[in-house]
Amino acid sequence: MVQFLVGVAQFYFPTLLFGSVDKAKSIYKYHRMAGYVILVMALATVAAATQTPFIKNVYHIKLWAVLVASGLILAGILPRVKKAKFGL
Repeated sequence: MVQFLVGVAQFYFPTLLFGSVDKAKSIYKYHRMAGYVILVMALATVAAATQTPFIKNVYHIKLWAVLVASGLILAGILPRVKKAKFGL
């Protein structure tokens, strides 16, 4: 929720909440990095959930299928990461 609110504040209210557009843009790299970390943690959570008895016995979701889907998601996202925007 904090990630969402920071993104909305940066985009819609940069001068009101941050003082200037440049100050709002200076926070962008942290906002973007946090988004990538949250994405990986969400994918890991879904993968870990496949090992619970309920998911195994009721839904029969296989870990390998979730790992393949997660790999495809990351394969689509990682090429879009612009290292220059992080100051690297």
